[in-house]
Amino acid sequence: MNHSAKLINERSAAELGIIVASRIIVLACILHISPAGAFVVDSCRKILAEGFYNDYARSNARFRDQAMYAELCSSKFQQARQAVNRVQQSGTDDSVGFSYGLFSQSESGAHSGRHSSDSSLNEDRFNQWKSAYCSKNSLADSSRAAEFLMQKAVSQSVANAWSACMRKREGLTCWATPQNKEIMLNVNWISTDSLQPHVQHSFLTRGAVSKFEGADTHRILPVGYKLNTETLRIPIAREADNAVVATIRAIHEGVEHSCNVFIPGERDFALTTPFVAR
Repeated sequence: MNHSAKLINERSAAELGIIVASRIIVLACILHISPAGAFVVDSCRKILAEGFYNDYARSNARFRDQAMYAELCSSKFQQARQAVNRVQQSGTDDSVGFSYGLFSQSESGAHSGRHSSDSSLNEDRFNQWKSAYCSKNSLADSSRAAEFLMQKAVSQSVANAWSACMRKREGLTCWATPQNKEIMLNVNWISTDSLQPHVQHSFLTRGAVSKFEGADTHRILPVGYKLNTETLRIPIAREADNAVVATIRAIHEGVEHSCNVFIPGERDFALTTPFVAR
């Protein structure tokens, strides 16, 4: 190999080393950033879910069944089976799945003190049930509905702990809490930057009304409203049987931030009759 060819090979190897090193650095950054955000979201949901399963036997039967119904609609089979197992381990004598069609009375052991085996919930049956009973709402809306409904079933201390966790999330975060006949929409902004984001767009569906002063019809907040580093609590009035979607978009230093909330109505995840698998 002559001297020129050797220099070319050495240069190519060096460039390849730089490219590989750069990709490793980028990958390391991605691996460092992504789990952190996922951990925050999952840790908040875990607080609510753990409280729900721990309080299951002591909670209101209607509230817990509706929350469980929504949770199963948002779950894949393995997640659903784990959720059913958690409920069965709670010590309650009531059936799981009977009031929203997942099991029949004989399978669920309703009124007999007998719990169903998780073997009766196979994947084919679960997918059939999900197609028949969960088609009205998307997976994301079902998950948000479960969070809202779980708050009705858990103790106030659990609900407060979940809200406290949500308030620590960076950026723009929204969630809804039951408040007697009204809904309390929580809009939270957290940033190390002192510059305030301003509301570019907000919207409420299906006749819901924001009680924030100055908000137009179908709007949550006035356009241009500046968010502080705090939780803004906004009462929302609605008809009980109507589900509501709340959406907010805000601009901070030229970057758009958004959040949305799904609040189920009385006709969503309504308790019904047993499902007959085909």
